[in-house]
Amino acid sequence: MTQAVDVFTPNSFPTFTYVERRRESLEGVLTNALKVKNALISLSGPSKSGKTVLINKIIPRDNLIYIAGASIKAPGDLWRVILSWAGGPVEVVNTKNGTIGGSAGASAELKVGIPLVAKGGGAVEVGVEGSWSAGSSRQIAFDGLSSVAKEIAGTDFIVFIDDFHYINREVQAEVAKEVKAGAESGIRFCIASVPHRADDVVRGNGELRGRLHAVDTDYWDVEELSQIARQGFRELKAILDESIIARLAKEAFGSPQLMQAMCLNLAVAKGLSQSLPEPSDVDVSEVDLRQTFELTSAGANYQSLLESLHSGPRQRGTERKEFDLIDDSKGDVYRATLLAIRTDPGQLSFTYDEMQRRVRSVCKSEVPAGGSITRSLEQMDEIADMHQPKAIEWLDDVLDVVDPYFLFYLRASRKFEKLGG
Repeated sequence: MTQAVDVFTPNSFPTFTYVERRRESLEGVLTNALKVKNALISLSGPSKSGKTVLINKIIPRDNLIYIAGASIKAPGDLWRVILSWAGGPVEVVNTKNGTIGGSAGASAELKVGIPLVAKGGGAVEVGVEGSWSAGSSRQIAFDGLSSVAKEIAGTDFIVFIDDFHYINREVQAEVAKEVKAGAESGIRFCIASVPHRADDVVRGNGELRGRLHAVDTDYWDVEELSQIARQGFRELKAILDESIIARLAKEAFGSPQLMQAMCLNLAVAKGLSQSLPEPSDVDVSEVDLRQTFELTSAGANYQSLLESLHSGPRQRGTERKEFDLIDDSKGDVYRATLLAIRTDPGQLSFTYDEMQRRVRSVCKSEVPAGGSITRSLEQMDEIADMHQPKAIEWLDDVLDVVDPYFLFYLRASRKFEKLGG
């Protein structure tokens, strides 16, 4: 029997529930882009929208060199991370008639199977031990781009830098130069970022403009998300009413990962740990949905950020003014702003005017001044900076909820209600 944890996979490749987004033809666009010599691809899409799953669908796992943007703290880290992925030694000294050390470990040889070229001639397979008597002392060492290019330039390997926008702005420019030099040396790159930060790599190095092949995706629509549930529950031989599937899809806020998590938790709530003996109708009540949402919100783990945003920055002297809110709580401008984001209809981006209107709509009588709302958004952006990866961003008079999981947590967990007393 098929297990629910194998059908709905929020944290791994969805074997049973992969949905090809024909509306955007992403698979074909990315495949064609990768055929370009010295490919340098910009993959733009919202957080949790399936960029990594798309990459894993198109590029064989053994050919993908994955680098998390947050792991790059300095320009040289790009090449060090690639070396670490390959399992290669930074430096191994071999004397005449000595033994080749397997310091890289056998797993590296299985992962890439590429030779690390020794200075002075000869080649050493990573993870392989043996005798070497050709000549005097030799040293295997990596010296950044040139050494990495020597091994993977012109090959099928793709360096995938995920979440480029998580690299510090001051470091991005230097990393962009390294990427440009690497591409010119024959290394293929794919750089993923969120839409409103998609041009970070170009801003880091203007010479990349015109060299990047852009592959842009967007949040999933309700029908695409619904297909995940249909395919998955069909595999479990469970028949759900379409209204329930649509409800889940709307609460996923364009994120296939969040949809996968909700479907898995609904299966758990209904006791569907594995497929049924034969196709059967499964009734889902409002209580089942509530349990599903709470289980899913528990996995979001945004309690600390929500507490910080709700409290706002520390303030000395006069206490903040409180307002009577439509959820029958009293709160300052920070609670009012969060309640405005939380209320229906749920959305992930708000203009300045929308935020002003929403904040006023959640207040029963007196409302915060416009300047107070603006300052709260600026402060909330700074607070979010201290909770990486960043979940919300206030930039150019637009508030973006960068991570759909945060919006889901804000709406579905009971934490917000508790903070309001």
